[in-house]
Amino acid sequence: MRVWFRQNWHILGVVAMLTLIAGFSLGRSGPCLLPTASRVSTSTQTLPNGEETMPPSADSQGKVEHATAGTFDQLVLESDVPVLVDFYADWCGPCRMLSPILDEVANEANGARVVKVNVDQAPQLAAQYGVSSIPSLKVFKRGEVVAQHVGLADKAYLKSMLE
Repeated sequence: MRVWFRQNWHILGVVAMLTLIAGFSLGRSGPCLLPTASRVSTSTQTLPNGEETMPPSADSQGKVEHATAGTFDQLVLESDVPVLVDFYADWCGPCRMLSPILDEVANEANGARVVKVNVDQAPQLAAQYGVSSIPSLKVFKRGEVVAQHVGLADKAYLKSMLE
């Protein structure tokens, strides 16, 4: 056995290095890829008028609003102020890391709105806007996408996107 190790130490070193690199790659906080077949959750609430809506997530505070397929047009496309839309999912780690930053932006951004869209609840909106990785951030002005970013971003960058 010792002879084998002596003869193949370089192979073991390469394997160890690749294992280290793979471990670092898996631990990064890049965007989450959406599954090809969307996972649709059934945790919607029905309003008295019959419209279905998502309950706000526990991490939402302040002025962050949640849009559904039924409320997206009113909250985003028909808005007279710039709207930062976060396409996210509850199971996405980077999305959860971005949530408190979005809360701060929503509380500090005067003349702008922050809206979150759960891609599991509204897969048709994600498909319509070409969302394949989350978090996916898009800024809408007068119903048009004017800026976009995929992955984590800091507060200063998000506020600059809204200007």
